[in-house]
Amino acid sequence: MNQQKVVIIGAGIGGMATANILAKAGYEVHVYEKDSMAGGRIGLLAKDGYRFDTGPSWYLMPEVFAHHYDLLGESVDDQLKLVRLDPAYKVFFENQPALTVTSDLETDIKMFESVEQGSGEALRRYVKRSSAIYDLSLKHFLYSNFSSLKDFLKLEVIKNGFTMLRLAFLPIDRYVRKFVDDLRLKQILEYPMVFLGTSPFTAPSIYSLMSALDFKEGVYYPIGGMYTIIQSFERIGIKLGVNYHFNNSVARIMTNNHVAVGVELASGETVKADIVISNSDLHFTETQLLGPKDRSYPETYWTKKQAGPSALLMYLGVKNDLKKLNHHNLLFVEAWKANFEAIYSSKTPPEKASIYIGVSSKTDPAVAPKSHHNVFVLVPLPSGIDIDKSEINRLADHYVKQIEKMTGIDLKSNIVSKTLFGPNDFKTKFYSWQSS
Repeated sequence: MNQQKVVIIGAGIGGMATANILAKAGYEVHVYEKDSMAGGRIGLLAKDGYRFDTGPSWYLMPEVFAHHYDLLGESVDDQLKLVRLDPAYKVFFENQPALTVTSDLETDIKMFESVEQGSGEALRRYVKRSSAIYDLSLKHFLYSNFSSLKDFLKLEVIKNGFTMLRLAFLPIDRYVRKFVDDLRLKQILEYPMVFLGTSPFTAPSIYSLMSALDFKEGVYYPIGGMYTIIQSFERIGIKLGVNYHFNNSVARIMTNNHVAVGVELASGETVKADIVISNSDLHFTETQLLGPKDRSYPETYWTKKQAGPSALLMYLGVKNDLKKLNHHNLLFVEAWKANFEAIYSSKTPPEKASIYIGVSSKTDPAVAPKSHHNVFVLVPLPSGIDIDKSEINRLADHYVKQIEKMTGIDLKSNIVSKTLFGPNDFKTKFYSWQSS
């Protein structure tokens, strides 16, 4: 039997993971990537002596990574040097003292109780339920395609089916209110929805499973940065025989009777394949890489959908010691609901934003010059709006002032290196639908 040839479009982490699994299974795998390096949204910026992870910065669900490496005959401990962050993150508020989440449940229960009487035991119940959902999801949902009836007919799935269904339709904000009243504690339990690209006022309560990670499983960091995961995947892939073709943009997927038979590159070259997998943005794949007759969804499908938020990303080299900041930091405004309405409803950059600040040099000094820090700032912004370069610069200055006001840290006068990445950049670099 001839070895089947697979073409994968895009060397983001999903494309790379798929490439490695297929190569391990004996397929001939070719990955075409328009950029000069792998990683996609998990990128690397090296500038002025600083190293920045340009995208994801939280290493969660370590057992899932370990499982993937196991599938490839590798050990996560051999590939990555992981450290568990202690504390996990710090939270700043507009008019209240900062709070610290340690990922030690008993310590965090005491912290909750100090804010609101009775909320400590409420957190214990919340995390217990979250852990049950998380365990059920890992065991029965994450690794199942639900391609046959027997995937559904499992006693544990049936027994918990009603609970899971109810949580799928109850917004997490309403669910959290059953446990705590204090806005600060609600924000701590609801903030993961921002990272999932949705609002706690619409996101289903099933995502409360994220709190099992925060308070029980812990937050980790791979020394050298998140990009070491990409380097690891690429290293393993090459060993398995994966062929990477960088600086090679795919113009279209070729089909025959609605079956993919290869790709045409931007250069005009055609590449035949038995299987084509697109790891590009779904909207781009459907509307640009496939012809109208081969699309799964008509354009009307997209006009009815709500895109996730876009963002302003700041990569700041700072000479301040930043003693008040931890590795992970969250800034929450009191106008919590209005913040999300600005992003999802009125489509305007919020006057006061809830912000994430990552300072990986707190854990990994090698990623910044001595006595300096690499500061990564993420400000969620509305999707689907055009924000030019001058407005991005104005917004960056505006939010830096907000950070100073909420943390007491003078960032502006200590910035020695600055790179900004806005909604328009998401659209051009990643072909993101609505710049999400």
